[in-house]
This record gives sequence, C-alpha cells and structure tokens, in this order.
Amino acid sequence: MTHILDLFRKSPFDPLYKHSVHVRICTDLVRPLFVAIFEGDLAEQQRISQQISEAEKQADLLKVEIRRIIPRGIFLPVNREDLLRYLKIQDDLADTVEDIAIMTSVKQLSTPEDLKNAILAYVDTVLNVCRLADEATNHLKPLVEAGFKGENVAIVLDLADQAEHAEHDADSAGLKVAKKLFAHEDDMKATDVMLWFKILDLVGNLADHAEKTSEWLHHMLEK
Repeated sequence: MTHILDLFRKSPFDPLYKHSVHVRICTDLVRPLFVAIFEGDLAEQQRISQQISEAEKQADLLKVEIRRIIPRGIFLPVNREDLLRYLKIQDDLADTVEDIAIMTSVKQLSTPEDLKNAILAYVDTVLNVCRLADEATNHLKPLVEAGFKGENVAIVLDLADQAEHAEHDADSAGLKVAKKLFAHEDDMKATDVMLWFKILDLVGNLADHAEKTSEWLHHMLEK
C-alpha cells in the first residue's frame, strides 16, 4: 500500500512549465538558424546550433525529473498517463529542433534566392503553430492554481482550436515550398535537393508536434 505521504510529492507542473521554456528556446532559434544558413554565416550557425543543443539537454533533464516525481499513486488533477503523453509530445519539439540543427550542418547547402524566401515563409508559418501551442502551455500554472476550472480553460481550448487551424495552414505552406524546391532540381545538386527535402520534412514535424501538444491539453481538460 502506498504511504499517505507519498501521495503529496512535489507538483510536476512547475518543472513541466520549465520544460516548456527550454522547448521554446529551441523553437525560437529555428528562424535565426535558417537566416544564418542563408547568409553563409557558419560561425553564427554553429553558435545557434550549440544553443539549441544546450536547451534540448536541459529539457531532457527536466523530462527525467518530471517522470521521477509523478510515480503511480500520486494525486493529480489530470490523468497521469495523459500528463506523461503531453510531456513526451512537448519534448518531441525540442528533439526535432535539434535534429534540424544537425541535419543543416551535414554540408553547406546551395539555395536559390527565391527558395530561401519560400523556406523562411514556411518556417514562419510553422512557428506560428509553435507560438499558439506555447501560449496554451503558459496557461498551465493558472489552470493548476484554479483547479483546472475557470476562464483559463476556455482560453486554452480556443488556443488549441487556433493551433489546429494553423497546422493546416502549415501543411499547405509545406506543400508549396516542396513544389518550389523540386522546381529547382535541374539547377541544384541532387544531394542538396534531397537534404532540403528532409530538412523541410523535419520543419513540418514541428507543426505536427506543436498542434498535438495543444490537442492533448484540450483532451486533458475535457476529461
């Protein structure tokens, strides 16, 4: 039988919020990373990649802490498995940003000017989904304090709906930039075309993960 004192351990919501801060550091560095790549600033690209790696490492440490402090039997205002699933999806964002940083460092990529603009526009569309998901996460603390009731619930549910629509916009933008990429296949190296395709796919995954964090928060609030 679980000892009664074990049911009142440290709340997982503070470290969960701190985890989201490090995830946000990662996503905020995505656009500067691409700008550095397009400007051919290798030193800046490496500096940003290092910042991403450090933020992802800190997110991983917090993920381990959160899993440690919510063993079975602890009292939570939401389902334990739902919370762990939410943490996993949120952590996928940081992992994906690190994957993008690694993939873009494989080789110096040649990129036509019109494609650069299209990629940055796509990145901005994807980061809008990340922004909406992060806004929803920012309401976790007041939600917990209010016992998952009150006006913050409506705000989070609305942000989740906005993130879903924004993710559809990101999908459409991703298709457009992919078409533009392959329109350049005759004047770009085949290796560059395929590497860009993989990088853009990872960027699209960011929108998917961000939308899923909002969707899962929506799911937890409606239970």
